[in-house]
Amino acid sequence: MLPGMPASQPPADDLARAAAALAAARRTLVTGLMNADAAVALAACDLAEAAGAAVDPGSPETARVVGPILARIGSVTAAPAELRDRADLVLVWFCDPERAAPGFTAGFLAPPTLAAPRHTIVVGPRAEPPPAPARHLDLPAAAAIDTARLVEALVRGLPRGDAADPAVASAADALAAAIAAATCVGIVTDWSADQLGLAAWSTATLVRALAHMKPAFEVPLGDRDDSAVAVCTWRYGAAGAIDRADRGGGQFRAAEGDAVRLIDRGEVDCVVVVGEPTAHVAAAIARAAGLSVVRLPADEAALRPLAARVAAAGAAP
Repeated sequence: MLPGMPASQPPADDLARAAAALAAARRTLVTGLMNADAAVALAACDLAEAAGAAVDPGSPETARVVGPILARIGSVTAAPAELRDRADLVLVWFCDPERAAPGFTAGFLAPPTLAAPRHTIVVGPRAEPPPAPARHLDLPAAAAIDTARLVEALVRGLPRGDAADPAVASAADALAAAIAAATCVGIVTDWSADQLGLAAWSTATLVRALAHMKPAFEVPLGDRDDSAVAVCTWRYGAAGAIDRADRGGGQFRAAEGDAVRLIDRGEVDCVVVVGEPTAHVAAAIARAAGLSVVRLPADEAALRPLAARVAAAGAAP
């Protein structure tokens, strides 16, 4: 395992060891990139292309069965600071922000930074009542998809259909009324445990419908790899789970070519971690046997020389 190199031009011996590890690999995966900027993500993709590697930053979207659906519809997301500074209606959607991001309530919901009062509605199960003045709509976790779909129908003026649960219908009516009265809506989610992806899809479609009517966005909690996802989508047409980094058409294999599955199935023998990996990817690396791991800083100056060296070696006769 190579130690992380300093955030500057890497020493020649570190560069040589990293290049040798890539040259000896049967199949390589490039991952990491948590909180990396676009320049670093681009350099990481250049390295992946030079090595013929798979690419997956570790976004939850690429590990879900319905990842291609989310990729097609897109998502409207924002950072927590946008929620703090803009949203006068916050929907905490079937999640516990304090568990996913301790201090979230004090840092992004409580500050009175808006001219108009902020209204917060906690939707879903909760062991304890939410802090005042938040309102709580108590629904079971299994109602997340039905609630999102019904609220979307109501705000778009579509027929509501037959609600299976009166509690869902009542909550949807209350949410639609609150959305109609708001000027900017932020929906806080944490779908880290949603392996199938239908709940995440239902929220994404709801937010997209709202965004056509007024400022609205989702604030997903957990690891953030926004720049890496944006670069991969622009370059390869998908957020990650790219079977081989190829600008001519890398294959997108959601829930098959994601980093965790590639590592767990032993389909890669070398993993290049740029910056920090997601917690799930880090756990997969820790439990893998016989895996070569190259750790690089999230620094463009450290990635460019290695990418050039690997590309030159690949082009040599």
